[in-house]
Amino acid sequence: MQNASGLERAFRKVRLLLEGDERSPGLTRQDLERMVGYPERGEGPLSYTLPPQEGLEGVRAVRFFYYPKDPEVTLIIEVEDLDGRRHLRHLKWNGLAWISPPSGLKSELVPTREVLPEGYVEIGGDYFVGFSSEEAHDLAERIYLGEAGGQKYLLCPSDSTRIFYSASVAPASLICPICGSTSLLFKSIPLDISRRPQAERQASEAHLEAKIETLVEQNRELSKQLSELISLLKRGMK
Repeated sequence: MQNASGLERAFRKVRLLLEGDERSPGLTRQDLERMVGYPERGEGPLSYTLPPQEGLEGVRAVRFFYYPKDPEVTLIIEVEDLDGRRHLRHLKWNGLAWISPPSGLKSELVPTREVLPEGYVEIGGDYFVGFSSEEAHDLAERIYLGEAGGQKYLLCPSDSTRIFYSASVAPASLICPICGSTSLLFKSIPLDISRRPQAERQASEAHLEAKIETLVEQNRELSKQLSELISLLKRGMK
C-alpha cells in the first residue's frame, strides 16, 4: 500500500508540473527544452531526472525523455517505483497542451495497476502467458542458458518488455503489462544464440580434457626424471 500511495503522489506531482494550477503555469514545450538542454546537448532524445522534492519520496526517480523529432510522441515520462518497475506515459505537445498521442500509447497520469493482467507470470523481468508456473520457470531457465532458440515472443517497443506466449494463446490479444500498449512486435530468439552456449561448453570441455592430458604426461615425465636421478645418486654413493 505504501508503494501504491508513493506512486499516486508521484503522478500527482507530475500532473501538477505539466498542467499547472492557480499559482503556477504548466510546463510548456519550451520549458521542457530548457530543462533537457535542447538543442545545446544535441538533437535528442534528451533526458532529465527530476531532483528530489516533495511528492517524490515514494518513488526511486521520475525522468523526462524529450523526442524533438518524433511526429507522434514528444515526451515520455518514466516513473520508477521502489521495486524498480518503470511506469511509462507518452504525451504529445499540440502547441497548447500535452495530449495523448495518436498511436494509442498509455498517457494517463495515474499509477499503473499493481496486479498483473490475468494469466501473466513475471520471471526475471520477462512475462509468460499461457504457461503453468513450472513451465514458465523452465522456459525462463532455458532462455537464460541460451537454449531456447526459435522461441517466439512479443516485444514492446516502448519499454523493451518481452512477453513469451504458449501455442494456446492468441498473441494479438496480448498487451504490455508495463505500459498497456497493444502495439507489440513479433520476435523470436535467434537460433545461433541458442547454439552458442552449447558450443562454448563443448570447446571448454575439450580444452579442459587436453589440459588434463598434458598434465598427466608432464607428471609421467617428471616421475621418469626423478627415478633416473635417484638411480644416479645411488650409483654415486657406492
